[in-house]
Amino acid sequence: MSDQLNLTEVMTAVQNFITSDGQIIPAQRDFYRVLRDKMNNHTGLYIESEVELILLDARTEVLELTDDDYNAIREVIMERFGLSKKLEEEQRLREELIMKEQLRKEAELRARAEAIEKARAEAEAKAKAEAELRAQILEQERLVEEARKRAIEEEEARKRAEEEAREKEEARLKAEEIARIEEEARLKAEENARIRAEEEARVKAEEEARIKAEEEARIKAEEAARLAEEQARLAEEQARLAEEQARKAEEEARINAEKEKLRLEEEAKLALANEAHQKMVEQALRLTEEQKLEEEARIAEEIEEARVIAEQQRLLEEADAKRVAEEHARLAQEAADAKLAEENARLVEEEAKLAAEAAAHESSVKDIPDLPPRGE
Repeated sequence: MSDQLNLTEVMTAVQNFITSDGQIIPAQRDFYRVLRDKMNNHTGLYIESEVELILLDARTEVLELTDDDYNAIREVIMERFGLSKKLEEEQRLREELIMKEQLRKEAELRARAEAIEKARAEAEAKAKAEAELRAQILEQERLVEEARKRAIEEEEARKRAEEEAREKEEARLKAEEIARIEEEARLKAEENARIRAEEEARVKAEEEARIKAEEEARIKAEEAARLAEEQARLAEEQARLAEEQARKAEEEARINAEKEKLRLEEEAKLALANEAHQKMVEQALRLTEEQKLEEEARIAEEIEEARVIAEQQRLLEEADAKRVAEEHARLAQEAADAKLAEENARLVEEEAKLAAEAAAHESSVKDIPDLPPRGE
């Protein structure tokens, strides 16, 4: 019984565990990466004891991984070893049952063959006597059949002679008809060839005139397109420079406004908190313990309401600022679409080339499952 797994089974089991809840903990991702490198560089068999040592080695390099996560990952891999052993045991039992069934069938076949052999010997003795009688009957039937065949052959020879004479006459008449049809086809082919030559000459002259006109139109169109493209490029460059300057000025203004807003918000929050605290201290001096607690709860509630209102105001201002920034970005994007389209085409071509090289490289390495990218 084998107690080893292949590399793909081990890494797939770990991957399924750490991605089971839809997100990946960074420490688990790092542990998976280190474990995959060590498993990939391992030169021995992936048996249970060697995989245990590789897990411990990877654990020492990823100290951020908790003991619970490490034990859970180790348990998943050990369960794969147990499942592999169970499947191999079931396969062995199935093979033993098949072998026993084959032995039983072979015994039945031997007994059946012996009975058939005995019956065959008895049938041969009976068939021998019947064959001698049948041979005499067949000889008589053969002589009668030979006489009948000779009569049929003579009649068929007479009919074939008559049919050959009829076919010769039909062939002569058909040959005369074919010769007439071929002569008519020859005359018609000559007339068609003359008409086709005249039509080809006319079409050729028209095609040459059309090609010449198209070439002159193409040269004029290319020159006009080149001039229009040059003018569009200059206009686009001027628009891009103006947009870039406007964007920088707007970004500086937005950053300064954001800093000033944050400073004012912080000062307002601090003043509100200081005022509430001072109010609480002054009242605490003259209130009883019970009244003090009630007043503190009321003041805390007022502070929370003020904080909520300030937070809502901040969110509204951020939404407005984001909307304005998105509108400016959209306008800038529309101005740069033509240039980006050309750049994107170049990038797509380079990415296709890199993808082809990567595919050729990946076909020569081990089949190791990889984790999804961060943020999924």
